[in-house]
Amino acid sequence: MEKTSYWAKNDLSLLFLLSIFMNGFETGGYQACLLYVGQEYDLSIGQQGMLAAVQLFATMIAPLLLGALADKIGKKIMLVIFTACRALSAGLILLATSSLIFAAGIFVLGFACSIVQYVAIAGMQDAYPLTRNRRMGYITAMFALGAVIAPLVVGLTLTTPWGWRSFFVLSALIFLVLTFCLVKTDFAPREEASPSELAQVEGGMYLKGVALLCTIMFIYVGVENGFCFFLNSFMADTLNSSRGYLALSLFWLAMIPSRFLCGLFARHRSRLIYIAPLGAALMLALLTSLTQEILVFAAVFVFGFFCGGVYPNVLTYVADFAGGRTATVTAAITVATGIGATVISASFGFLHEQFGFNGAFLVLAALLGIDILIAAMVPRLQR
Repeated sequence: MEKTSYWAKNDLSLLFLLSIFMNGFETGGYQACLLYVGQEYDLSIGQQGMLAAVQLFATMIAPLLLGALADKIGKKIMLVIFTACRALSAGLILLATSSLIFAAGIFVLGFACSIVQYVAIAGMQDAYPLTRNRRMGYITAMFALGAVIAPLVVGLTLTTPWGWRSFFVLSALIFLVLTFCLVKTDFAPREEASPSELAQVEGGMYLKGVALLCTIMFIYVGVENGFCFFLNSFMADTLNSSRGYLALSLFWLAMIPSRFLCGLFARHRSRLIYIAPLGAALMLALLTSLTQEILVFAAVFVFGFFCGGVYPNVLTYVADFAGGRTATVTAAITVATGIGATVISASFGFLHEQFGFNGAFLVLAALLGIDILIAAMVPRLQR
């Protein structure tokens, strides 16, 4: 009886967690496959970069075009449609006979993943109003977990007759099963909202709070992308190290325990929301002064640990400011992350030319300093 009761409450949560896990799985897997895709289609590094940009562009425009739709027509239908689209996109990638067709498949995949990202997170908040803050840590940890596991799976698929395409075969099968489960599952709330939660919904959207959350994520994701894209080059140039890929893996790995801990200690969110960027800023500044590879590895891991705490703690405040329109607010945050990733990453080349790698990373650390100030304002906001 207890098992039945537990499953009845958490079945929907499991589907949301799996949806976000698959987003991380697709992201990490695509990054790992890109080299082999480029070899098959005889693409230059620049052309491979364009393929990567296709996914980023699709991820950015999806919530711009459809951000508020889930709050109008329902989160279930949105998740079902776009999870099915992910299966179709994987099929298109499998059948691609040219890089142009492959790019079309990746565009559909990126677009659908972006929709699933914000709708699943908003759905978790709506279905579990009493435990949503804790669950935000868990759901964001699933993305990092998927991103860590996927490259290992890609490595295994390279030994199969289909090579890298086997990764997308596996993805398509999982998406089909997930679509079926979403169709069969009732999306009714699994917890009854408290009077204070209902009052927040009736209060309407608090635009100042939403703007602060978007600004935090604009800066943070921009810094994260600037760091991750150029970490390998930084280590090669500064330390003469060819193991930047290992440091990058440590960065993503550190996010998993960080986000689970944010879920466990969600009651302390008012402090964690500014402690996370504070720790990240200090570690990034420290990183620029290190000259030994092993110390850089350690600093990158700790930096990733603090970075991992930014997103889940921001998400715990979405329902506070959304006024019942959780999908709309989460979509706005998703747009902000895409713009931040594009703008700050694109600016890194200029920063490097002016200040070198160390100076550019110090500028990124200073941007995180702005995040600290903004994050400290969020818990103090009153309607």
